Amino acid sequence: MYLRLGVTKQSCVFAVCQRAAAVLFCLLLSGLALAQTSLTPPLPSEIAEGGGIINPGGTKWAIALGKALFWDQQAGSDGNACASCHFHAGADTRLKNQLNPGFNDLTVGVTPGGEISVGGDTQFGSVLSDIGGVLPGFMPSYHQAGPNYVLQPDDFPMHLLSDETVRDSPIITTTNDRISSQGVVDATFNFVRVMGQEDSCKNYDGSVFHVNNFASRQVEPRNTPTVVNSGLFNRLFWDGRANNTFNGVGVFGMRDINANPNARLIMLDGSYNPTLTYLTLENGALASQSMGPPTNAVEMSCNGRTFADVGRKLLSTSPLALQKVSNTDSVLASLANPAGNGLRPQYSYAALIKKAFDPRWWSAKSAYRIVNGSLIYDGTGYSQMETNFSMFWGISIMLYEASLISNQSEYDTLLAKGHITIPRGPGGCAADSTVDPLLARGCQLFGSFGVGCLFCHGAPTFSEATSTAGVPFPPFITVTDINNHVDLRDNGFANIGIRPAFTDLQSGRVDAYNNPLSYGRQYKAYLAHGNDPSYLLDPFLQQAVAANKTGITLPFLKLEVDGSSKIPTLRNVALTPPYFSWGGYANLRQVMVLYNRGLSRRNVLDHGLGGFDAHGTSCSSGDDSGSGPDGDTPYANLVAGTQTDCNTNVTGVIRPLGLSDCDAPIGSAPLAVCVAQGVSDQTDDVAAIVRFLTSLTDPRVQCDAAPFDHPSLNVVDGNLSTDLNYYGKADDIIFNFPAVGARGFSKSSGYCIPNAGDLFAPGMQARSGGPRVTIH
Repeated sequence: MYLRLGVTKQSCVFAVCQRAAAVLFCLLLSGLALAQTSLTPPLPSEIAEGGGIINPGGTKWAIALGKALFWDQQAGSDGNACASCHFHAGADTRLKNQLNPGFNDLTVGVTPGGEISVGGDTQFGSVLSDIGGVLPGFMPSYHQAGPNYVLQPDDFPMHLLSDETVRDSPIITTTNDRISSQGVVDATFNFVRVMGQEDSCKNYDGSVFHVNNFASRQVEPRNTPTVVNSGLFNRLFWDGRANNTFNGVGVFGMRDINANPNARLIMLDGSYNPTLTYLTLENGALASQSMGPPTNAVEMSCNGRTFADVGRKLLSTSPLALQKVSNTDSVLASLANPAGNGLRPQYSYAALIKKAFDPRWWSAKSAYRIVNGSLIYDGTGYSQMETNFSMFWGISIMLYEASLISNQSEYDTLLAKGHITIPRGPGGCAADSTVDPLLARGCQLFGSFGVGCLFCHGAPTFSEATSTAGVPFPPFITVTDINNHVDLRDNGFANIGIRPAFTDLQSGRVDAYNNPLSYGRQYKAYLAHGNDPSYLLDPFLQQAVAANKTGITLPFLKLEVDGSSKIPTLRNVALTPPYFSWGGYANLRQVMVLYNRGLSRRNVLDHGLGGFDAHGTSCSSGDDSGSGPDGDTPYANLVAGTQTDCNTNVTGVIRPLGLSDCDAPIGSAPLAVCVAQGVSDQTDDVAAIVRFLTSLTDPRVQCDAAPFDHPSLNVVDGNLSTDLNYYGKADDIIFNFPAVGARGFSKSSGYCIPNAGDLFAPGMQARSGGPRVTIH
């Protein structure tokens, strides 16, 4: 039996709760205290106006700059904006060309690290079927998998069992493919072009992603999470590589600075002399995350483009020149060009930067290059504003995204009016007679100790990986077993057994410099080397250890790091299918069926057929989530047989739930509960929790009302089998998603998102050109 730490504002904060009652008390106390806290993102103190980065009165200009940059299609090498993957409640529900074949799968030779993995699986479709149900290379719907594939309802769940209530039942089909978002065509960067033109790129590669022998858009290796409420997270990306400390130049915080002497900004000192420097902005994960996509050769950039190149392009380009901006936009209305697209001519990107940022960051007149850590004057180099464009991009997008907070859901309204309460005792939720009975029951189940959703998804943020301003965030969660051994995982990250750990190490990966992303793995190295602080790479972790606020009170036995991913928020979850970093589940009911059986880890079993089902390893015990008894065994050792106990990395709160499930097979225990209770799949326990999850939808997010309004966007929905422009790549299928102002779309427009929690619900693909429906 495993118990976990209850992280709260009260006395449980840094203690290990070793008894079930203590855990429950911590949990419920956390729900009560945090439910009374506003959702206020913690932001770097250094960006206060007049502090040397943002001008007095410059915050509003930085937010305007951030919104323009986030939505501008010209930022990408071939038409991709940040918003191109985050236009649907901050996420993506497209069906065509959204399949990645498994770039992060270590078992087929991937070298994980940095922004892009090297190697990995390039073959689409099923990789295993115990009972011959689906041939290799095919989807669960029996259609052949491949690039530009159109997802079908019968493709889900992508890990399909003969009995969906038993996780070790024979596999009909499974795959390491991921459902994600289409990015750029694989090519090499030449130079930028301005005013809406695509970058000059060469060597288009269609070896993996292609249509009719033309190179087509690549697909990213993990599902796209929502940017709504992302300002509440301590770290970002599913693997946590977007560092809590923003350095002004890259994703990895001080790791970039310590390993790369050219990762620097140019600042004018007190005598107006240019000098090399960098930032150390705590609580800057939003800015760190924004550094990744613009130069990533799968997401937005031809390979080899730098941030200074992005700056050169956009500083010579009219903001949003290809897009409409509503004259009632909540941020950009007064800047919008009434005579055409984009912003008024006086509001160039350079002008917005000057209004937002202190002159020390942009007013130098010369051109420079940074070579071997030295600043060189070079007339063919980049201006200070171009060199520092990464900083302007990161801080302005951070401030814009920090405004995208949703806290006006049905749940929030019921809580504010006292119709729902979170008590200091068992049950987790109480509702009065005015509340929909199914919602009330779902809330009670969601917060109950037996079901335990609140262990990782506590109110009000509904994610353990988040915190609001003023709430402490310990780096670790400790999990105590019956022998008083303590296992360790990063706070906000968990291996839930959704996929074998080595098909994607997630937070168990390393960064671009071969250092562990995980706080836990850094801490283990720190202890193993006599408390050597050089093994603590991240300032957030360094400060927690120095202040003795790690959350660890006992020696820990092993790491639960490999295969663990960031715990997402459940706010607006009904608007953002498909689900998990894998994207392998199309609707919330499938998700709850999955949780009901205890997820999908596969035990190492002797089936009596001459050997063990060891999932590619030589293990004779454990399960496919594990990386040895210490949680730190390399995959090569588990394959070679030098370690035969895979053990498990699945967090201890994951177990079968025993919910009534009226879609379960006849004869199964969950269905027997339905028969005994006389309920249906519309009123069973699974339906009740799904109903509660739909109550977390903010109608402003649903219909893009302020602050979620936006410019128009050309949404790419797969590729044609032609190359009419002779660019060497397949032509895009494009749908123009219209601009909307502060009031948002009307419910009859067809652009409001159905609160269905189902990828195939009518209207769910309207924003990429699918049928539109009226919502109620």
